Amino acid sequence: MVEVLKGNLAQLSLLDIIKMLNAGRRTGRLDIHQGSKTGEIYLQNGSLVHAVTGTQLGEAGVYTLLGWLEGEFSFTPDIEAPEHSISQSTEQMLLEASRQADQWADIKEIISSTEAVFNISPSGSTNTVSLKPIEWQVLAQVNGQQSIVDIAETLELHEFEVAKIIFSLTTAGLLHEVDHVHAMTGERADEAFFEQLSALFTDVMGPLGPMIIEDEIKLMGEEEETFPQNKAAELVERISLEISDSAKRANFQKQMVAVLRG
Repeated sequence: MVEVLKGNLAQLSLLDIIKMLNAGRRTGRLDIHQGSKTGEIYLQNGSLVHAVTGTQLGEAGVYTLLGWLEGEFSFTPDIEAPEHSISQSTEQMLLEASRQADQWADIKEIISSTEAVFNISPSGSTNTVSLKPIEWQVLAQVNGQQSIVDIAETLELHEFEVAKIIFSLTTAGLLHEVDHVHAMTGERADEAFFEQLSALFTDVMGPLGPMIIEDEIKLMGEEEETFPQNKAAELVERISLEISDSAKRANFQKQMVAVLRG
């Protein structure tokens, strides 16, 4: 009878499991389940040779799976990998994974789970908030409905990368975790938002500003009269890409953070 090792990632991290299998020079398949999501990692004589989760293969698959904070795992020995998708050495990957694990320890002080949902905080100073393009992409998806996992899937990013950004924005006072997620209510963005958006964008882009905003709203499949509040940050992120001057773009985004929180 084949001996199968099983457990819960909340009690034993995937990194520790892989280290144990590596030290024992084990060959086999490690199956990981988190809700409806699954992943597989194959080892050969203790070395990582193949991994897959969703559409991610190889090293990307391993790092994504290492970011799963909850879930079930099982290891079935003596199963050969269907292919070899990992070229990086196991030693290098374990070093990188250990670095990520240290960061996860800090992140977990703020983020309860990758299934956690966040929204824009209405209070706090915005004087020091200056976001990088990738941070704006994440912020544009934060709407009090989507979890970290959802945002990662939408943007095709690793959950670890999204969690790091959410952690940074939360510690900066820009986001807060939502206790209860309610069904979409269809709440629309108010006129004050569009008035300030148009005024600030026109200051940067001139008379073409309002037309660019109108075009982007149409491209999003919406109308200003019924534009949903939960897409406001996404609209800001989209039109800000039209500002070629990076300093002006950063200043516009900084001002719009205050508007979004208002």
